[in-house]
Amino acid sequence: MPNPQFTLSLLDFYPDRGTYLPGSVVELVLELTSINAREVTLQLMITEGGEVISDQQKTIQLSQGYNRIDWSWRPPDDKQGGYGAHIKILPLPADFDRSVYWLETAFDVLKDWVTFPRYGFLCDFSPDRTDAANALLTLAKYHINGLQFYDWQYRHDCLMPQDDEFVDPLGRALSLKTIRKLLDEAHSRGMAAMPYLAVYAASASFWRKHLDWALYDPIGKPIPFGENFLGLMNPTPGTRWQRHLLDECSRVLSSLPFDGLHIDQYGEPREVYDHDGLLINLPDAFGSFIDSAVLEHPGIPVLFNAVGNWPIETLALAPTAFNYIEIWPPDISYPDLARIVRNARMLSDQKPVVIALYIPAARIPNIRLANAIIHSAGGSRIELGENERLLSDPYFPKHEPLTDELRSVMRRYADFVVRYCEWFGPAVPELVGISVATPAGVAAFARRVAAGWSVCLVNLVGMQACHWNEDHPSPQPVENFSINLDLPGDIWRTWLASPDEISLQARQLEFTWEAGGVQAKIPRLDFWNVLFFEDKQQ
Repeated sequence: MPNPQFTLSLLDFYPDRGTYLPGSVVELVLELTSINAREVTLQLMITEGGEVISDQQKTIQLSQGYNRIDWSWRPPDDKQGGYGAHIKILPLPADFDRSVYWLETAFDVLKDWVTFPRYGFLCDFSPDRTDAANALLTLAKYHINGLQFYDWQYRHDCLMPQDDEFVDPLGRALSLKTIRKLLDEAHSRGMAAMPYLAVYAASASFWRKHLDWALYDPIGKPIPFGENFLGLMNPTPGTRWQRHLLDECSRVLSSLPFDGLHIDQYGEPREVYDHDGLLINLPDAFGSFIDSAVLEHPGIPVLFNAVGNWPIETLALAPTAFNYIEIWPPDISYPDLARIVRNARMLSDQKPVVIALYIPAARIPNIRLANAIIHSAGGSRIELGENERLLSDPYFPKHEPLTDELRSVMRRYADFVVRYCEWFGPAVPELVGISVATPAGVAAFARRVAAGWSVCLVNLVGMQACHWNEDHPSPQPVENFSINLDLPGDIWRTWLASPDEISLQARQLEFTWEAGGVQAKIPRLDFWNVLFFEDKQQ
């Protein structure tokens, strides 16, 4: 046990922003407690990939009780990418508890958040909300860099309210003052803010007054959505509804400092007609609306939800900032997730992909596997929002709290994907020409990256009958196995990192290399490992 006269506990360690712009200073925050006032020496190491690139020590006078220490570090001005950060107390006690005396986090530097979107959500805009600053700081700890403001609007057909305080269609009391406060806090934490809207939804009263603007079913009836809630409108080019909604978008962007547009659809119905009984091509109408929104608001990101991965062939070719896909049955297997991400990236010339996938907080193995598969294929998930709340339902206000176990998993996975984004992030396309020989049930994703190659390994052993939307156990760990792959060039070091190990720090692996063939020995795979095969330096 540590000396009872000098008990320190590192509570938390995190960056103060979801992402940083090139040339900006990174601010890292350490929170700790001490049983007495005393001097302490801390060591901060910054890593890039497997290498330590900065090693600093600082001696600090602590007060009794809670202490906050801010530590600044400036990345190279011309460098984008991810970094790890380790902080520890020196000297370490001989029998120290790593979780108490050593903490890790990560951060990244991006010119534009849409190159690696880590999308979160907000949905509480009540007049009496007072926790905006803390809520956004909490999300920054998970490196969220974009936020969907879900159901913030007055009405689907009249987005901006006339008064500061208003009631939405579901009877929720909302406030423009709260929305502005959340926007300001988001921007101060390095997060973009995207207002939600639906491409063809209008309030029931507006819909009934404009049935000549509406969508109709095959038997000629106007199409409602919900009972006396919304009606579906015709979004095709040149219609009065399309013009009306585009004008509403302009009014929002000129009234509030939102950073783009997040456009939704409902996935069904797909066979629809106009007031005159003419069949409407909804995919083309969606694409046209995106084209018009981008043309009228150049330079801002526009997103569109491919509900059920439909119509991805149209949406992937549209000028959206990245692909946003909501996955539903029948795509319930883990290989389905990889296939959908890979297909969207292929169709869109390797745009990033954000997946909406609703998994309850109790299903931690499902969350770990889904995240490992989606990130390995080049995507990410929208899953966290508000005050560390999990997105587990398509109606975002039905979010769930995180358990202590899930909170730990989510922080580690968030740190991991940011720290090693240059090994497997969306800026690095997956290779199809490299074959990786793995044990049965271990999925592999290979990439050519700067100065080498990377391979993501995801453990699906025994998971063939398991689905992401059903309860299932963790995969069976795989121990002491090898992978083989053919690589051109000369490999001189091999690194392994995993969010499932005690430390996120990459460590070197034993490997053999001969005439382009590489074999690496893997001690253990629980859910997710990432390997980096480093080219020999000239």
